[in-house]
Amino acid sequence: MNKKFLSAILFGALMVSSTGTFVSCKDYDDDIDNINKELTDIKSKLSDLESKVTTGGAYVTKIESVEGGLKVSVSDGTSYNLTIAGTPAGSTVVIDKTTGEISIDGTPTGFFATTGTTPQGESTAPYVKDGFWYFYDDATKAFVKSEYKASGNAWAVQKGDSVVLHIPNEAGVMQEITLPTSSSALTALNATPSNWTSGKNIAWSKAGADVTWAGKKGNVAAGQLLIGQLGSETATVTPASYDLGAQELTLVDIDGKTAPVTVTATAAEGDYVTDRAASPSGKWNLAIAMTDEVTADNIATAFTKKVNGVDKNVKYALAVNGTVMTGYEYVIDTQTVNESKTNTAYNKANIGLASANVALGTSTLSLNAATAAQAYDSYLTFEGASKTLAEAKGITVDGMNITVPATAAATLGLSVTVNILDITGKIAKKDVVLTIAGASVSETETVAPVSIKISTVNSFSVDLGTIFTNLDANIAQNADATKTTVTTADGNFFALTSATSIGDGLYKVAENTAIAFKKADGGAATIAARNAIKAVITLNYTGSKYTTAAKDLANIYGTFNLTLTLKDAQGNELKKVIVPVTVSKPEFDDYYTANQYAGWNEGILSSVIDNSGNSPAFTMPTNLYTINKKADGTGMTDAQPGYTYTYKKAAVDNSEVKEAASITFTDVVKDGFLKTTDYKVKANKEVVTVNALTGASNAAADNTISVSKEFTMKLAPAFNKAKLVYYTNGVAGTVAAVNADGIIAALTEDKTANKPKNGLALQYGDEEIAVSTTAIPASASASNKLGGYQVSTANATSGATIKVGFAKSAESAGGSVTLEAGDTGVKITGLNAGQGGELVVTFTDYAGIKTQATIEYKK
Repeated sequence: MNKKFLSAILFGALMVSSTGTFVSCKDYDDDIDNINKELTDIKSKLSDLESKVTTGGAYVTKIESVEGGLKVSVSDGTSYNLTIAGTPAGSTVVIDKTTGEISIDGTPTGFFATTGTTPQGESTAPYVKDGFWYFYDDATKAFVKSEYKASGNAWAVQKGDSVVLHIPNEAGVMQEITLPTSSSALTALNATPSNWTSGKNIAWSKAGADVTWAGKKGNVAAGQLLIGQLGSETATVTPASYDLGAQELTLVDIDGKTAPVTVTATAAEGDYVTDRAASPSGKWNLAIAMTDEVTADNIATAFTKKVNGVDKNVKYALAVNGTVMTGYEYVIDTQTVNESKTNTAYNKANIGLASANVALGTSTLSLNAATAAQAYDSYLTFEGASKTLAEAKGITVDGMNITVPATAAATLGLSVTVNILDITGKIAKKDVVLTIAGASVSETETVAPVSIKISTVNSFSVDLGTIFTNLDANIAQNADATKTTVTTADGNFFALTSATSIGDGLYKVAENTAIAFKKADGGAATIAARNAIKAVITLNYTGSKYTTAAKDLANIYGTFNLTLTLKDAQGNELKKVIVPVTVSKPEFDDYYTANQYAGWNEGILSSVIDNSGNSPAFTMPTNLYTINKKADGTGMTDAQPGYTYTYKKAAVDNSEVKEAASITFTDVVKDGFLKTTDYKVKANKEVVTVNALTGASNAAADNTISVSKEFTMKLAPAFNKAKLVYYTNGVAGTVAAVNADGIIAALTEDKTANKPKNGLALQYGDEEIAVSTTAIPASASASNKLGGYQVSTANATSGATIKVGFAKSAESAGGSVTLEAGDTGVKITGLNAGQGGELVVTFTDYAGIKTQATIEYKK
């Protein structure tokens, strides 16, 4: 189920132990920012946890309800706290192991646990919505809202050998994460029921006469039921090490009735069947065969049921050891009696094999889909010149199996005769030219997992270990580098060469031109020389964007199995290497590094207001970050990030502005003074593009992936470092002396010991001027500067000028304050002996922003 909640919703319920216990956790969203950060941390932990169980062979040993959420313990000794701070554990829900009744905090609810899935293929596990528990009612085949309140909206359910975590992702959408609780647990099975769906019309007929037949199924009697062969389906299991072929597979309907068929799974390792029991890639072929319950008298209706008096196909789900693992989407659609009567003898010209590529050793050849649908049975023979050649090379056939010894590698000019008995009881045959492998197939091996981030760096290195240096000599000599490919069975991988499958449920990731083998010294390696220890795979980045077959952008992250395949010149597979790749989002620091000269101090940026215009403005410096380089020296991206600002409206009502594109200075400046100095800035840049997603709501547009980073910015007026200093015999003081005439003398000095500094000075950094009309004239002049600005008592007329005004604080003694002519200094009228106060000098820039400097005075 995909039910949407706010990302602030916390973990609600956990079902643990053999009795089936749920624990719900209290909803807590007082601080959305902190919660979002913790959800991001949880996502990282879940990604690491999933990687361990899907590729590392680990499994969950214990799940506990802890303060703030859940604790998951793993078989390798590690544990993960999936928690939100300040969230207590909640109530307990228990399923009685005998009756299956669900109790909450010891009170029976009257609801009973149900296994399997709904008719729509959804889990029947209880869930939380709108603060209440919902339980599945098996009678009505629907979920019903109970009277029992729950304090959370996320939960985990343990059943059988797996536990399913229902946890909101960063976007607030519930996600289901299935983890094994034993080393042999099956946590997921994805299948594509393309060949058993309605409309396929499985062909059948009754034999019109006795038939002498040399195939495995033997002679046919008149009136015997003859059924066309069914195409196989593909399925992928998680973890990949799970041996699906060793399990009991059945097709069951919504009422639990088993279809009269047998289901078998064989490892899907290429165009032939290997002798491996399990599939290292987790991919399997599924085949069905009808049991003896199906006869000529009931085959037309054996897989249907009456609906309003009309026969309708029953929908089945695939069950593994009795546990339903898929939705109810399989249909076994046989011909009606009237349809079967229209079947005619199969045209021998159309007989064909699914693949004419033959591996060394024993393999099984299959009929192509069109032939198989009309063939009751088939077998292979060698005839004419091919019989002589096959005998000379020691190549033999038995039924649809063919055995090729290593000495017959790369045999040319060999044809096999495909004999079929079609469903009408007619025999037909056709010669098909075979392509014999140049070398035997080697055991599939798995390399160490690789972790990559989606970024503009579209290549990554795979450590091959000793796999290729220890390669069988025959394989090394026959491998054709131009035939090497990298594929995946998971279309959610972010970098495919096409969103369309290349067949057999596979997607191409890279061809030979995008796969470079490397020696230990980094030089080019060759397969034949057996000196490759690494493979560098360059991913498809055509048009500066990646291609995926995913329908949801969130699905492109996680762990994927890529398969590196060596082939011979004829295209026969010689060696497969499974490459587990964990894909994660790019980080801001992958693309940018803070420019140390841009005003940073321990991660905090110091910036000033732009006063070049007659109103304040602010633009982030263009050199705030340097763009990181790729290995080839080009930039990771083409531009600086964009910025948004979060700040308090201190000049208005102290409310918060969130992630604004710019700073509105009427919010932060009052009476010319900057009231808000601290800003939370978010740097953001769209760095990677992924193709439009098929079937998604935004399918018409490509998707972008962004990187972002938050930091604190301290904002100040441009002219912000001025201060007043009063000197007495060269010593700086904090109180200015007022003489008998009410004058605070301006700074004088000749920089000698005979006449040290005395009087009032205005400082700006390392610069210093006297507080006089000589240094601060009535109009701006290039000759009178402080801190790079022209200072005067006139209004500022450009960004290069500053107006200087003189006053005293309201509490200070005295009357008017004026800057006297010449080098006199500042005069304060009406001041009696012993009185004092505070001199206030105000600096106003062209944008109207004010700053002040003060000093005490006393007469």
